[in-house]
This record gives sequence, structure tokens and C-alpha cells, in this order.
Amino acid sequence: MKYSDIKQSVIANFSTGNKLVPYIEGKPGGGKSSLGRDIIKTLGINPERMTEFNPSLRDPVDIMGVPRTEADVAKWIPMPEFYRIRDDGTDQPCALLIEELSDAPIPMQNPMCRVILDRYAGELKLHPKLFIIATGNRTQDKSGANRMSTKLGNRMQTLQFDENLDDWCDWAIDADLKMPLIQFIRFRPNLLSDFDPNRSINPTPRSWALVNEVNDGLPSDLYYGNIAGLVGEGAAAEFTGFLRIFRSLPNIDGIIMNPSKAEVPTDKAVMYALTGAISNRVSADNFDRLTEYASRLPQEFQVMYMLDSIKRKPEIKDTKAFVQWSVKNASVLL
Repeated sequence: MKYSDIKQSVIANFSTGNKLVPYIEGKPGGGKSSLGRDIIKTLGINPERMTEFNPSLRDPVDIMGVPRTEADVAKWIPMPEFYRIRDDGTDQPCALLIEELSDAPIPMQNPMCRVILDRYAGELKLHPKLFIIATGNRTQDKSGANRMSTKLGNRMQTLQFDENLDDWCDWAIDADLKMPLIQFIRFRPNLLSDFDPNRSINPTPRSWALVNEVNDGLPSDLYYGNIAGLVGEGAAAEFTGFLRIFRSLPNIDGIIMNPSKAEVPTDKAVMYALTGAISNRVSADNFDRLTEYASRLPQEFQVMYMLDSIKRKPEIKDTKAFVQWSVKNASVLL
């Protein structure tokens, strides 16, 4: 299932109750954690009432708490992660995101069973309106994931996460990733997630997001080396080659000045780069001119330009140019 499908399903299920615990399983670096946080944010839960817990980095006693004695009886002081989501007598919902659950060894999986099903952390009763989401990697990806016990797996709903180009591009635009990077992934969608457990460096949605953080003012050889350290040499070579195409694009100001006569490329890689460049420059003032130019591109690039422009500048939907283009291309927008 893709990002948007899992998000829609989980939110729909949570709208009727909180007993179902989705376990989002997929390849490393696909965006499972981001998806879990996105779902919790969409639920409108106060960040102060949301906690993350990584059982692979903790000991079973951390779920029970720290022992202390009161007279002749031992009591347990809960860890702050669980204390935050305790049954405090309020009606405010809270959330628990269990990270890398599949990396937890069996001694740690056992106490997690009671957290997930019974909503107890040791002796601490958790909030009755607690929403729980878990994430984890697959054993075949050699990322450190362990076999999950059948009793723990039986307490959750396993949802297989698959990377999706459109979902990632929507996320990348919202996250303000650099436009050439987004357009490159559209041009080479197979490189969005080309995970091979036999390689130590892989192109994944997470590693491409980190590519965005590399300073593109570095000398070309250093820049390539930095990118290769994130996504591997092959993907780095293709991406830096795409950047050279992007940097040689026609001047966007020239297109705005003369949209009917500005040159339209025929090479597909150049069209991907140029479509991203013009959508990135869209404003209410120049939208009519850029749309006039974009209308000279093949239809698939027109749609890409329009959807990205709307996402970046929603106000353009009120323009005459958008209405005219939408009527003309209604069949592809359905």
C-alpha cells in the first residue's frame, strides 16, 4: 500500500475507535516514520500528548519503570514516555508511535504485547483514548530486523508500505525540497527507492531527502562525492548529469516575456527540468504567460506543471488562465 492509502485507511479506522494498532512494515528509508507522525498530526493530537518509543534501544525494565519501596511493597516509577500517555483522568486523546518494533529482541517484544493489547505499561494504566501506531523493517532487507513473535504480530494490523512517486513528490513539495531534485526523481522514478540489501548505500526516499541538504555550491567533484555517499555512485552520476541539463535551461524571464515564441525542448530530460523550473516561478501575475508556454508542451508535462503550480500557489485557481486550461483539459484532470 502506498503512503496516501495507508494514511487514509488508518485515519478512517481511528475515526471509529482506537483499538486497532496499525503496524507499518516496509524497506528501510521509505518514509514509515514520517507517515506515522503525519497520521498523528492529522488526528489533531496535542504534541505534548504524543510520545515515541523505540523498544530496540531499551530494556524490558524500561516498560515496567524504576522500582522503589513503600513500606514492604515495591512500586514502579514509570518512564517519562509512558507517564505522558497515562490515564490522567482527562478526556484529551494521546498517541504512541512505536519505532523500529521489528528490531526489538524477543525479551523486549514480550512486554510490548501488553502495551499494545491491554494498554498497560507494567502497572501503569495508559489513557483510554490512546492511539498506537508501530513501524518496522522487513527481515529480508538485512537492516537488523528480527523475526516478530506470532503473539505480538497477532495483536496488530500489518500494513505493507510501498514507496509511491506521486506521494513522495507531494511530500517533497510540502517539505520545500529543491525543485531540480523533485524533477529528477520524476524523470527517473525507479531511483526513488532502489534498495538492495547487498549494498551499503542505497537510493531511498530518506536518502534523497538528505541529498537536498548537500550544499550545491561545492565544486563539482566534491558535490558528486557527497551525493554518492548518500545514494551510491550510479544514482549520483545520473543526478549530477541531470543538474547540468537543468543549469543550461532557457532563461525563465525570457519565457515569461515571450511565451508564444520561446523555444520548446524535445528532449525528455530537458522537459522534466524545464517543467519544474517554470512551475517553481509561478505567481498570480505571471501565471497566464507561463501557462501559455506550458500549453505548448506535451500534455503529461502540462498536467505536471499545473498540479505543481496549484500546490505551490493555490490562489492561481481563481485566475482566468486556469479556468480556460481546465476546461480544455478536463478529461485528464478527472
